[in-house]
Amino acid sequence: MYKPNLGTVFSVANQAVVSTTAGLATTFTGLAIANPAASGVNLVMKRFCCTQTAVGVAGSIGLMGGVGVAAGALTPINRSLGSGLKSKATASAGATISTPILIETYGTLGSQATTGFGIMPGIVVELDDSIIIPPGSFLATYTTAATTSALVFSMTWEEVPY
Repeated sequence: MYKPNLGTVFSVANQAVVSTTAGLATTFTGLAIANPAASGVNLVMKRFCCTQTAVGVAGSIGLMGGVGVAAGALTPINRSLGSGLKSKATASAGATISTPILIETYGTLGSQATTGFGIMPGIVVELDDSIIIPPGSFLATYTTAATTSALVFSMTWEEVPY
């Protein structure tokens, strides 16, 4: 199994529940990461997670991507906690993006009250390097229907020089 270099693995998560836009919208809300054109690295995806915290509409959850930017105010963290190394990626809970394409769907969200359940696991997808975000491209969460303050997302990646 491949072992990443210490300090080259990063993640970002919504810091509160978010609303999402439906489908392949270019005025996007959810969670997105982008690889700036001059970064000098590929973002090699390791994990995608999602939890549902409130009643939502029924639909699918996945990832979409494309060429372009997704500037934003979220700060990726180095998974080697305390490391001074900063991510070259940008992250956003809402941005204007170029027209995305759907990459994959991983699970569903539902309309049943979440208070009817005890602790429930969310969607955890080990991406195993199966998605690479080259410079000048982005990856964003996808929901088939708009949700209102119902979801929290996170993504983990390694930054690999090319």
